[in-house]
Amino acid sequence: MRLVRSRLKLISILVITAILSAGCAVPDISEFAKQSAEMTRGIRTGVKDTESVIKSASERSDLFSDKVRGQLRQNLKDYRTGMKPTLESLDALDAYLEALNALAQANKKSAENSKAVVDSVGNLVTAVSGLTFASTAVNVATGILTVAEQFRTAKSFKKRVNLAAEIVEGGLKEKLDAEGRPILDEKGKPILVKACVGKAEDSITKSSHEIKELVANALAGLTADQLKGLEPLSPAERRAQLVALGKIDGPKLVKLESDIGSFKCGAIDLIKFNVRDLKEINLSVSGTMLSNAREKNRTILGFYESIEATDRRIQHELETILNYKTLVALIRELEATGGSPQNIQDAKISLKHHADDLFVSDGQLKNDIFKMLGGCGADCGQLQRFLEFELCETCEQNFISIIKSITKAQFDHGNGNIEEILEQRAAVLHDQNTKYLEELKRITPAHSVAIAELKSIGDKQDQLDKLLDTSVSALDAWAKSHANLRVAVNTRKPLTVGQLASKVREIWSIINPAATD
Repeated sequence: MRLVRSRLKLISILVITAILSAGCAVPDISEFAKQSAEMTRGIRTGVKDTESVIKSASERSDLFSDKVRGQLRQNLKDYRTGMKPTLESLDALDAYLEALNALAQANKKSAENSKAVVDSVGNLVTAVSGLTFASTAVNVATGILTVAEQFRTAKSFKKRVNLAAEIVEGGLKEKLDAEGRPILDEKGKPILVKACVGKAEDSITKSSHEIKELVANALAGLTADQLKGLEPLSPAERRAQLVALGKIDGPKLVKLESDIGSFKCGAIDLIKFNVRDLKEINLSVSGTMLSNAREKNRTILGFYESIEATDRRIQHELETILNYKTLVALIRELEATGGSPQNIQDAKISLKHHADDLFVSDGQLKNDIFKMLGGCGADCGQLQRFLEFELCETCEQNFISIIKSITKAQFDHGNGNIEEILEQRAAVLHDQNTKYLEELKRITPAHSVAIAELKSIGDKQDQLDKLLDTSVSALDAWAKSHANLRVAVNTRKPLTVGQLASKVREIWSIINPAATD
């Protein structure tokens, strides 16, 4: 590790020397530093808030069983394992840009500012070397030493700046066509693209999970004294010790780490992968919390929903009964005042629809009405057939014939009897509705508490999930801004950080939605 750090300092010193000796002015990066600080502050907020939610959940004996709380405590332990180096890496990222900004603002060859940049680069790499999730604390020394050697032999200032940037942004690879051949630009040179993207991320995740399993299985077979001896070691040193103890297959570990290193991931990539893993833990905990919160409140939620659904049905039937009686009265009025036959016919068709709706809602009511009509005889005419008829697009004329066959006296007599049955049913329904409303009123406070609890859990988890997801895209924007910094150094053009600033605003709008309403 000492060798790595010495090489890191060598790289950083060479970067500063190259910039200063080339006579290139360091661009103004104050806005980049400002937006970067706001980004890391927002990511820290999301990471720490997620920890707080998991911790609170693990202490809720009223909400979760002992088994579930044990699972949440393990989630919390895993989360903290990944959170600590993530926060350290974000701190190192801040220090790195602060040092660069100080150098840019000094407008002179300040040895103190140059040393600060040198130290900050070393500290950033040291911090990301401790990440234990997606990168599995992959020893980035191999990639860094390779860059250092290339840097040492490089003659081009531009190449040196680009090599140094690999530490932060990650390496490049040739863009290939469908047949695996390099795609060339207009000058005939291979087009270079970022290596640590797309399928590379899937491969890295797969390999890193295998390393985590190797380490977990190895730790499970150690004595208490052996575990204690590993505590002060870094993740990389811990793996090396497990190999020495014969608990991990050394060649297999080397291959997995080599596979990950081959994608040339930079510091930003490793932080991004780690935040994604923290996001996955948040989603897992969210599902557990919501599932158990619903189960805890299952009785009150189910009871309330059942009463509410039943009462809606009752109120719908009462409304349909009222509409039926109102239409009957309207038809009588139209007939008594010489209303047009077409209006009367349309009203009776509408009455049929209300009757159909009513009979679907209440089968017993349908039986009572048809029983009455069956004994009514000639006094009711074809009214029962009117109510029994199944309407269809092609049978309108048949139905209209039935309507015309019913005399006004038969219609009034039959519906007079129907209204008595409807009034009796409405009285029963009204009593039931009153009781259900009283019951709903009684259990509403408890139901409101349950719903509020579920909403609170869901809203907070959605917010954190969105925040961590946006944090990942913000880190991508940060890497692009850093790439713009290289361009600015090489072309002496102003540095633009608009995309990063947009992502920072998005992060803080998620954290403080009220401030952006």
